[in-house]
Amino acid sequence: MNRKILAMLTLTVAMGACTKDFEQININPNSPSSVPLSFLLGQSQLMIDGSAPDPGYKTWRGNLIYAGPMVQQLAATNSYYTGDKYIYSVENTGAYFADSYSNAVKNLVNLIALAKENPANVNTLSIARILKVLQMHLITDMYGDAPYSEAGLGYLNQLFSPKYDLQKDIYADMLKELDEAGTALSTSATVPTSADFSFGGDINKWKKFANSLMLRLAMRMQKVDPASAQTWAKKAVDKGLMTSNDDTYTIKHASGPTYSINPNSYNLSIFPSGGRNILNEDAVLWSKTLIDMMKARKDPRVNVIAAIAGGDMTPAKQKGLPNGYDNTTGTPFSLASVGDPNLKNYSRPSPIMINADDPSIYLTYAETRFLLAEAIERGWATGSAKDEYAKGQAAALSQLALYDPTAAITNTADYVAANPYPTGSLDDKLAQIHSEMFILTATTMNFYEGWSNWRRTGLPKLTPVNYPGNSSGGQIPRRMRYPPTEAAVNSNYALANERQGGDSFNSRVWWDKQ
Repeated sequence: MNRKILAMLTLTVAMGACTKDFEQININPNSPSSVPLSFLLGQSQLMIDGSAPDPGYKTWRGNLIYAGPMVQQLAATNSYYTGDKYIYSVENTGAYFADSYSNAVKNLVNLIALAKENPANVNTLSIARILKVLQMHLITDMYGDAPYSEAGLGYLNQLFSPKYDLQKDIYADMLKELDEAGTALSTSATVPTSADFSFGGDINKWKKFANSLMLRLAMRMQKVDPASAQTWAKKAVDKGLMTSNDDTYTIKHASGPTYSINPNSYNLSIFPSGGRNILNEDAVLWSKTLIDMMKARKDPRVNVIAAIAGGDMTPAKQKGLPNGYDNTTGTPFSLASVGDPNLKNYSRPSPIMINADDPSIYLTYAETRFLLAEAIERGWATGSAKDEYAKGQAAALSQLALYDPTAAITNTADYVAANPYPTGSLDDKLAQIHSEMFILTATTMNFYEGWSNWRRTGLPKLTPVNYPGNSSGGQIPRRMRYPPTEAAVNSNYALANERQGGDSFNSRVWWDKQ
């Protein structure tokens, strides 16, 4: 399987030059590029993930420098990891936005336009529509209002200053797209097997992914538009969610050139073809918040996901780094003032989690069970919330096999028994569900979702840091700031900025209602 992935990855990146200048390669300036659909599909997945064109750019800045440390799943004393202390970095906060539009969004818009030309391409078209939702929901959840309806149309329609759509409108269309694309997928039509780095052309799994992503987006609207949230949650459940860990949505990788490597692994480790190796520099580590929570819950995943420097995974030695401290001495914000100043003694992602060919995990079967449990408690779905919660717990432990078959935790009963579903209030139940979600998103390195889910629910309860010179008044940031270049190149930026209450860490996206 990995050989097939690497072969296709090599071809898609080799074709990358064909998508850099559509004006030069298109014979007809009024029609989209003639790049083969399979190459655009494969390349788009790598671009969403951040592997291509540069695995050391978008994912490093968005996932590891900001999202993980801000939500206290990761921690850092290194001053470059500004998310730990809520400090604005001109270079890093807008990187995910800028990279996504110039690469993944552009490719997906072109792919969709091409695939529409022939009804036989219904599956490629539908997968591309689902992938566009995946990419756009990450962008809008991080930044709020964003180019959507006119995004990626610079060449096709000569739209070089796309309007910023309201997040409310973006969500409405993303849900529509998931509904329509999932329904349109057909097992009797041509399947883009070799270019599908997630499910290898399994159409039924794509349908379940579309519906499960629909449930995530529906629950995101829980506070701001509960009626629509309920409608879409019910539709997602009725259409069919993921039913096992085999349905978990990942983007697969392979050892080899940099563009084939898992981008988290590329930044955290080092390989023959390159890598930042930031774990060896102790640049970003597991947080005290996370490790303490896992130990308090007797979570056996600590034995799999955590190691101190040198790869020592002895459970008793694992400890998380507190957020909000630095490497100085003699100040209240010095790590030495609160504990061990030797960063080598703190836990970091274990070697099993940072292999070049580890998959990037975006939406898990376990998450769908936890969200379904919440939906049941809110009266938006039928069934047993307690049972769905327990299924999510068991799946979250056994899914570690995604990193390595030997990492799967098969004895899940003890953990479920140690962390039973509450019998009390809705608040008590949500606290348990979203404590599990917090650990789940951390142990799958999906810090984007960990931060977004925390902003929606406020769970688990986190204590913000208040480091000198921070950019949020000592509050965990509610959104990322746009690239500063947007003010100069897009006249629509000012209106979006005004609508959201200014381009700051404290302004909230539409669904993040107080």
